[in-house]
Amino acid sequence: MVTTMTQSIEGQRIVKYKKVLTEQAFIGGRLGSLRGTNSKSVSDMTPEEFEQCFAEGTSAAFGKLVKRAEELNANAIICANTEYHFCGPDNETLLVIAKGTAVIVDVSYY
Repeated sequence: MVTTMTQSIEGQRIVKYKKVLTEQAFIGGRLGSLRGTNSKSVSDMTPEEFEQCFAEGTSAAFGKLVKRAEELNANAIICANTEYHFCGPDNETLLVIAKGTAVIVDVSYY
């Protein structure tokens, strides 16, 4: 699945716009404890753990985005981006939001 932050894919022709998609992932905080995982609050993480938290959250949110695009029979996502927010009573949880537009590109251009 081609995923790009741009509005087009160089050398490719978009033949159908399927749907604007949004997916999210929560990392850390009490939410992890509720799910039965051993999650720390983001405020208790080392810099390395904090960096890994962002990477895991981004990967999880984009993984969900790609899955939804595939369910729509799209073969690419354009205008992809992420947002990061801290939430919870003490801002102990990282919310990662991935967005993009699922499209179909003409594969005969490949």
